Amino acid sequence: MAVAVQEARTSVDFVTEAVLFAHRAHVDDAVEMSLAEFLDSPIDAGAVRAVVADRTRMVEVVLDVDTDVELLSEVAWALDQRAWSLNVIVSLNRLGEAHTALRGTPCSLQGWWFDDDAVRFAGFERP
Repeated sequence: MAVAVQEARTSVDFVTEAVLFAHRAHVDDAVEMSLAEFLDSPIDAGAVRAVVADRTRMVEVVLDVDTDVELLSEVAWALDQRAWSLNVIVSLNRLGEAHTALRGTPCSLQGWWFDDDAVRFAGFERP
């Protein structure tokens, strides 16, 4: 007899789905992958999930509560060298930390929060 196992969904799962939906609503064929699948990145950052949108040349990363924001500094510079943009999406309570950790890097920051059952996003900010 086979038993179906369903993994618990995390806030990162819900936010990543909302990011994918937003890109696809704007007719951008975005896909989800790890950073390591897209570019040579630091080992610790390689496992981070990303949404890659070809048309806009945007890579969006949704960070969980445990991932060190500073890991993305090198990623931001590597993407900038390839003429791609990086948007780092963090929960609102980590936005200040993200500003400090990524100050001066070529990326944007965006906060997110839940409003009832929907994911909401703040505007883009520069660290």
